[in-house]
Amino acid sequence: MGKNINLIKAGNLNILRRVLKEKRVATKPQLSELTGLSVVTINSLVNYLLENREIIEGEMLPSGGGRPAVSYKFNSEYKLALIIYMNEYNGENTAYIAVVNLYGEIIEKYEKVIREIDIYSFDNIIEDMTIKYPNIGIISFGMPVVEVNGRLLISDYKELENTFFTSYIKEKFNIPVLIENDINLAIAGYCFSNNISTKKTAIGIYFPNNYPPGAGIYINGKIHKGRNGLAGEIKYLPHNKIYWESFDYNLNKIREIIAKTILSFNCMYNPDLIVVYNDKIDETIIEEVTNNCNSEIERVMIPEIIISKEINKDFEIGIKHITLKELESYKE
Repeated sequence: MGKNINLIKAGNLNILRRVLKEKRVATKPQLSELTGLSVVTINSLVNYLLENREIIEGEMLPSGGGRPAVSYKFNSEYKLALIIYMNEYNGENTAYIAVVNLYGEIIEKYEKVIREIDIYSFDNIIEDMTIKYPNIGIISFGMPVVEVNGRLLISDYKELENTFFTSYIKEKFNIPVLIENDINLAIAGYCFSNNISTKKTAIGIYFPNNYPPGAGIYINGKIHKGRNGLAGEIKYLPHNKIYWESFDYNLNKIREIIAKTILSFNCMYNPDLIVVYNDKIDETIIEEVTNNCNSEIERVMIPEIIISKEINKDFEIGIKHITLKELESYKE
């Protein structure tokens, strides 16, 4: 019986949290009306959230003829997220560091070039930020890596390969850690910001200037990772069997690889949308893809193709969205 009561209370708390977050400020009568919960229940839950500092008591508001009522404000800084995502900028490995509140609003953000990336490269950044912002409740990384069973099985940064990176960070700072692949986050961010229907399939293809390509697959409103999290490792496609260590990143070769990869995804997923991220590719590649089609069916399968140089923007949107969703799941 006690367990059921606790479950009901937890469910009601989550309803109240969601409503307060959406409204930002509300009185108890308003909260009762919006949630469908009784005033007695609202009183009890509001007291709990006040004690937990999830909400803040605000000013008195008019109550439509009666006595003014106390308002309650959602505390967007009750928990914060430290986001660190890596991207290639002007040929250098650049870390974008941000602290965001529960609305995804940036409190602080800066960039830092990290020339040698290993398991210890982020220690000072995290230490400084956690001292400055003790409410950080999650550390989230976006990098060109794939984690399998806690180990970075694939990494563009050789010193990180085969390390238990997330375990190291979690144990050192005693804060939950999330790590996600860069292109997965970018295509998710593109879909979030452009209101792409969850019924649609979208593919992101990222070809940096100095690293092998990768792809993200977004199906039914979720990132599709496959059995081991290795879906989208397109450098292993048969037509991409290249010795990447000596690949010269010639633009014509990059165009050829991207065109063939688009055709492969068309056959495998018949997507609604493909976003290609590269600094040097332009829309003429769409014509190249069409010219490589040998049949009417292949031409019918060509989806909307977007050529984008804004991976950083989509990357940031994606990592914020997924990180905050994860952070909210930690609430009692």
